Amino acid sequence: MKSSKFILFAFFFVFAFSTYADPVKVYIEYEHTGKNSANKMIFKLYKDGDKYKLVRNLSDSPTESGIVTTYIDITDRTVISVTEKDGVKKGLKSAWDDDYVVLYLQYPVFFRGIPPGKAYMSYKKVEGTETVNGKECDIYQGPIDILMQSSKYYMWDRIMLKSTAPGYETISTLINEDPAFTADEFTVPADVQF
Repeated sequence: MKSSKFILFAFFFVFAFSTYADPVKVYIEYEHTGKNSANKMIFKLYKDGDKYKLVRNLSDSPTESGIVTTYIDITDRTVISVTEKDGVKKGLKSAWDDDYVVLYLQYPVFFRGIPPGKAYMSYKKVEGTETVNGKECDIYQGPIDILMQSSKYYMWDRIMLKSTAPGYETISTLINEDPAFTADEFTVPADVQF
């Protein structure tokens, strides 16, 4: 009798952990276009469970050689942004905040759902869904109207695959649900200067 209770408890524990853990592993590339630039900003999202990495150029200039890489560990509640330019890597550490609006300004993608902060309370889920790159997405409408139009966010589970706003668009161009990450993919390089 005790062994069946143990097996039942173990099954419940594994089921609960798998339900509440976030085991999704994915790599996504995005293009972001803005009304004030003729060039597209390319950025990348790497996700393995509660570890994330975001990568982009310093600017949308085609001659820009600098790269910004942000390492996020939700379990450790850390965010480390590394700017690499002219062979020098400079880092900045901060604490993870679920209301990650500052990161959204740097990388215009919601990657853990729409942030829960007060400014986002008026985001509304729109009826119906839309397919973006073969993925069925829920649509959310932003709280602010610009020229009688509001922003829209197309969410695949908790990851944004597309957003539109007057004069701006961000869209995923590649989705890999079975990426082969290196062992140190989410490790901050040792030569970063803090």
